[in-house]
Amino acid sequence: MKVLRLKLYQETACYKKPFAFKVSETYPLPPYSTVKGMLHAALNATSLIPMRYSIQGKYDTLMTDYQTHYFFKNSKTEEFVLTTAGLGIEREFKDLTSMPIYMHLLYDVELLIHVSAEEEVLYQLKEAILSSDSHLSLGRWEDLVRVDECEVVEAKQVDENVTLQSYCAFVPENWLDEGEYLPYKLNSTYRSLDGKVRVWNKIAVGYVQPGYTIEEPFIDSHGDCVLLHN
Repeated sequence: MKVLRLKLYQETACYKKPFAFKVSETYPLPPYSTVKGMLHAALNATSLIPMRYSIQGKYDTLMTDYQTHYFFKNSKTEEFVLTTAGLGIEREFKDLTSMPIYMHLLYDVELLIHVSAEEEVLYQLKEAILSSDSHLSLGRWEDLVRVDECEVVEAKQVDENVTLQSYCAFVPENWLDEGEYLPYKLNSTYRSLDGKVRVWNKIAVGYVQPGYTIEEPFIDSHGDCVLLHN
């Protein structure tokens, strides 16, 4: 099986959890929907391309940032956000309101992502990522990505147990065993109802630490686990 192997670095990142409003909490790793969005943007895709992902990584520490967020009370307004702090200018809004929000940021993030798709798509992705004139973002728009490795490699299933050494991982439930893990249901793809409401398909995973043992996983040509969801 061929997969695209990506080693990425981000100085800071926030992979915001759904419904985290008063505090922007972050997942410890980017969920499938976030990775899907980055890769589809790299391809300038206008429709869903079938892919599966394996997501591993680590970060140095968790920081807290303090930000002002603006909210529109009316979808049809001519008002816009323009900061005048320190200028001695007072502005009154009718359709805008603001609220201070704490945002959790991961610092010094390293990611190992494997992508499974049709072989033609893998090479298109590789070319798009390596030759892109614009930056890649993962999480927020300002969470820039540095691509350290991008190559198509072979992955084969082994008939032995393998212990994760360096990275934490989202392990799909079909790979989970009796070890300790933090359960999540991560957004993957969505369908639209009436063109307005998104209904997400979710994938059950466990977030595990290095030292977790996987039974008969796939291994890439670098010796790293490939933990694709079904």
